[in-house]
Amino acid sequence: MAAFGYLIAALLAALLKKNEIGPLSHEIAEGGFFQGIREMRDGFNFLRIHQDAARGIAATAIHRGGITALTLATLLLERNTFHSPADSEAGLAGVSIALTIAACGFVVGAAIAPYGVRTFGRHRWIRFSILAASASSLFLVIDRNPGLLFATAFFTALFGQSVKVTNDALVQSKIEDIFRGRVFAVYDVLVNGAIVIGALIAAWILPISGDTWSLPLLISTSWALVGLVLLRPKKFLTKGGV
Repeated sequence: MAAFGYLIAALLAALLKKNEIGPLSHEIAEGGFFQGIREMRDGFNFLRIHQDAARGIAATAIHRGGITALTLATLLLERNTFHSPADSEAGLAGVSIALTIAACGFVVGAAIAPYGVRTFGRHRWIRFSILAASASSLFLVIDRNPGLLFATAFFTALFGQSVKVTNDALVQSKIEDIFRGRVFAVYDVLVNGAIVIGALIAAWILPISGDTWSLPLLISTSWALVGLVLLRPKKFLTKGGV
């Protein structure tokens, strides 16, 4: 039934002419590399005014970088430590389970975020969530086994997604329509850059077995510093205290 619905939608869309869904002729603007740079600069300037949104974006980026590093650690642990390196199927099955558990965490994190915001306010909920994610990653500092890996996957994803969706709403509430694309372009660049940096750090630190406490400790420490320093109430909370 779903496929049939998609087919009908595609057939109806095929009836549209290319100029019927915009942009209008007066909305078309010539762009280029330097135009993109200027608009990115406008996005940075806008965030300089709204420091809480800028700090929330930085927190989200750093969390995503840590999640990337933990994902690579999961791959190595499942492939080379929890299962025989010769049994690739068992290792990939373990990775699939971990990713499924993390996906459940993402769903739960998005679902509970509205309750957290109503109870504590956006700013406090973001700060609480990044600190809770920091505590969750300590499971792998204590020991590396499948149970603790799955617990880490669930809770770091849960609280990380709460950070992400709550900060998205915070940024949206600050942006004037004319700056929306520019600010979110900055947002995407920072998050993607953090993901690359997280992968590079993981590649540098992780042994082939993935069995090390140093990377989880580094991630936990970085997230804790985000919550305690970058998102400290004096700098992050608005005058209204939300």
